[in-house]
Amino acid sequence: MSLERSVPRKLAENFSGRNVADNSAPTTFPSGLPPEYSRLLAEISARMVKVPNEELDAEIERALREALQPLGVDRGGLLEVDENSPVVRISHVWYAEGAEHVSAEVNLAELFPWSYRHLVQEGKVKNIASIDDYPPGADIDRQSCLALGSKSDLAIPLFIGPRVHHLLAINSLRTERDWPAELIVHLRLLGEIFVSALQRREMEQALRQTRDRLDLAAEAAEVVFWKLDLETGSLWANDKCYELFGFDPSTAMTLTLFLEKVHADDHERIRQAIEQARRTGSEVTVEYRAPLADGRVRWMISRGRLICLDKPSAPCRLMGITMEITKRKEMEQQLQEQLREIACLHEQLEAENAYLRNEVVARDEQRGLHNVGSSMQAIMVKVEQVAGTGSTVLIQGETGTGKEVLAQAIHRLSARGKRVMIKVNCAALPTALVESELFGHEKGAFTGALSRQAGRFELADGSTLFLDEIAEMPLETQAKLLRVLQEGEFERLGSPKTFKVDVRVIAASNRDLAAEVEQGRFRRDLYYRLNIFPIHLPPLRERREDIPQLVWEFVNEFGERMGKKIRRIANRDMEQLKAYSWPGNIRELRNVIEHALIVSKGETLELQRLVADPPQGSMAVTLEEMERRHIQETLRVTRGKVKGAGGAAEQLGINPSTLYSRMLKLGIHPSHA
Repeated sequence: MSLERSVPRKLAENFSGRNVADNSAPTTFPSGLPPEYSRLLAEISARMVKVPNEELDAEIERALREALQPLGVDRGGLLEVDENSPVVRISHVWYAEGAEHVSAEVNLAELFPWSYRHLVQEGKVKNIASIDDYPPGADIDRQSCLALGSKSDLAIPLFIGPRVHHLLAINSLRTERDWPAELIVHLRLLGEIFVSALQRREMEQALRQTRDRLDLAAEAAEVVFWKLDLETGSLWANDKCYELFGFDPSTAMTLTLFLEKVHADDHERIRQAIEQARRTGSEVTVEYRAPLADGRVRWMISRGRLICLDKPSAPCRLMGITMEITKRKEMEQQLQEQLREIACLHEQLEAENAYLRNEVVARDEQRGLHNVGSSMQAIMVKVEQVAGTGSTVLIQGETGTGKEVLAQAIHRLSARGKRVMIKVNCAALPTALVESELFGHEKGAFTGALSRQAGRFELADGSTLFLDEIAEMPLETQAKLLRVLQEGEFERLGSPKTFKVDVRVIAASNRDLAAEVEQGRFRRDLYYRLNIFPIHLPPLRERREDIPQLVWEFVNEFGERMGKKIRRIANRDMEQLKAYSWPGNIRELRNVIEHALIVSKGETLELQRLVADPPQGSMAVTLEEMERRHIQETLRVTRGKVKGAGGAAEQLGINPSTLYSRMLKLGIHPSHA
């Protein structure tokens, strides 16, 4: 077999023109190694333990020279074996003076197939004293040795775990020589020293890379890594801990020093978590606060787990991470506040719904205010003037003139018109409950207060509160009402908490409040606070020109509800309606028309419930007699019913107790009606 056919062309080029060393004066190893050689290896081993990683490569090549030069060999080095490739790489090498250099990478399976199997796959030492020592079937290996000029080879496999990690290869180019077993033992030891040092460096580099990646991840995620010695209390932490908690980098961290950076109220929580981890060995999590110099507080969370080594004498340590969760806590607090606000709005909505369910609306209350006589048109001008201002309005007029309808018109034309207007009839509430209805009460505030209840001012927050018959409000409640009007603040009964509200108040009364003030029945300061924009509603008898239109509006309203169609009202009946004095005003007119619709059979309205006023110039009667007649007529219409829906008190627009008092004084009994 020719050299050109058995050796790759590139390898042949690497060694073309090589001067073959003279082998006329061979050097042989002595039968035993001198003691100095063993001491040399011990010295090399000691240096390998102490050498810094950045100087390790130079130190290995120095050691190769020191160990191989005395042996009279020509070259030797470490070959790194790749478990996934047959190509070996010369990582460290020494050449004697004049020795030919070899390629840094060699395909061992291609150039030395027998050696590859023998060394790498079987893990055996290759001991070739002479080229002729290659066994049958190793012709390619023999030809490669000839091409490389090698006369004698020694290769020792070096293991890391179960696989061959490196080869220590030594070549003699000048002479053939033996490789004694004692020498192989020493050289194997030398190779293992090299491989151990390289493995240590590789592990330290991997550890450093891992640490760098962890530090980078910790820096990006702002995470603190820490380790707590449960016996001594010493605390190790990465640089992020010093930055996050403001420690000097030179500080020797301990648990005690760390707790100085934690809110005092959270110390016990942290100690309990540490004790739980020590006792159970389970992962623990604790949240705590870290105050800042400017008074702000940062929230932190730490998670840790007990780590115990297999050695009985080794102390257990608590290891874990710490992160700042201030933003999360702030978001949680905002969410809780929003939930509380939603709950409050939900409660307010339920209260408004309950209020609306209890509120009987018979018709569109603004109907009848427009397209009427000049007196009402002037009033509507005032309504449009004051509606958008938010100012308090005082509406005065006789019972039944439509004060509530006017209040609704003011509310609907204002910016608060999308919210429901809350209404309170002060005359219909027992004196003891007026304050509770207006301002609410806590559970147990008084006998019968079985639950917390929001008052009408709370329900009207952002809307309008209509206080009807305000002259009936007790004096002690008037003082609290004045405070709400002036400051927008009040307290529930049974609660010291102050509530702030934005409520527009529209008050109404069928009495002359100025006269009530002079008689001491109404607070002067409250009257002035209510009387910012007064509106007086004239009685129906002063606006008779409006009666025909009101009549037809009521006819259409009740006709649609009852399924009747009234097309005609007799002139005589309309004149009778216009001539009547209407002591009950619009409310009385509405009731009369509703009664007429009920009894009407055709398309003509039939009036049956109306007594004409006595003609002009008839005998005068006393005011008391007129009052008696009016009450008796009302009782006749209501068939003796005094209170409740449709009762005489409602028709007359006064409190039932007040009506009973007047009836007793005038000697009227419901059965007399």
